[in-house]
Amino acid sequence: MTGTLKLDTEDVASAARSMGTIVTNLERADADASALAGMIPVPELARAAEDFAGKWDDRRRTLIEEINALKEQASAVAEAFDAADSSLVDVLTRPPEQAPPTHPGNIPV
Repeated sequence: MTGTLKLDTEDVASAARSMGTIVTNLERADADASALAGMIPVPELARAAEDFAGKWDDRRRTLIEEINALKEQASAVAEAFDAADSSLVDVLTRPPEQAPPTHPGNIPV
């Protein structure tokens, strides 16, 4: 069975970079929520915003860890495929090595 495997490593690397941006935004979310709560003039709404931010912390930390793991895996996949592609190109474009001379019976000299 033969098939073709096509992988745009730049797309995978771009996805990894996007995940990094998501992590950065999630890390800033706590400060953003606190700043937002400070801008809300209604005390009950301000407390609700702070409460939500506090409850969201645990889930956000978990998401950050999971997204970081995916980001690292995506980066590793892109790097591994680029390295494999480079190695294959090198092997397939390298001039063939000359075989050593042989005697009758195909015995090397």
